[in-house]
Amino acid sequence: MSVVARGLVRLYPDAFRERWGSMVEDEARGAGWKSWPNLIAGIADMWLHPAVWPADSPAQRQRRVATMGITVALAAWFLGHLAAEQADSLPAVGVREAVMQGCTTLLLLGIALVAPRPRPTPGAAITLLGWAVRRLAAPTLLGTAVVILVHSGVDADASPPTLRTAVVAAWWIALGLGAVQIPRIFTGVGADAVVPPGTGRLRAGVWTLAGASATGGATILGVSLTGLHLLGVGIGAGLLLLTGVCAGTLRDLRDLPSAS
Repeated sequence: MSVVARGLVRLYPDAFRERWGSMVEDEARGAGWKSWPNLIAGIADMWLHPAVWPADSPAQRQRRVATMGITVALAAWFLGHLAAEQADSLPAVGVREAVMQGCTTLLLLGIALVAPRPRPTPGAAITLLGWAVRRLAAPTLLGTAVVILVHSGVDADASPPTLRTAVVAAWWIALGLGAVQIPRIFTGVGADAVVPPGTGRLRAGVWTLAGASATGGATILGVSLTGLHLLGVGIGAGLLLLTGVCAGTLRDLRDLPSAS
């Protein structure tokens, strides 16, 4: 098997590779380079459908779906925040504020529904705190540095273009890193630290997240198409794609109670 095919197989989720990794490697070895498109499509499909991964218990699947929900919520928040901060993406200030407030409310509700509950024990609290410190140290330090720089008297708007660009880029990198690292906290902690939400609460949470991304995406896309604002079009399309991810997760959740 080629180095490329072996690298693609390693991109599958660990649970998938433990169960079917050898079979996928045999198929890739026999098909050669022709297997690469199927491997890439399979990687994307597996990461978008964590509920169908092999699991030791329904609770393990529920925790994976909860992590997926948190990831979708943070991605939607990041895109919505980006749209609200860009004056050219949404011409109407009132629309920007309404979309940001409405989507944020729905996203917070969705996160509250899908987020695993910490176990009420000192050990669980210490475990969660340790993972949070490890995962969020870098984005927190970067974001804090930007805030200190801005509030220290340095006017980014009046500064040279290089400094202004660096400050803005650092701020968005900090937000992006935080959005990536928060779901990783829940993938790292075990069942001894958190309790996954039940299937009913998961469904309600994913429906809420779907509503948030669909509403925000349709609004931003519609307003942006009217004025041909390319950034807004991209953000709206991205939010609608997240709605599709939620729809796929809801379909997977139908079989979750009987999964083993």
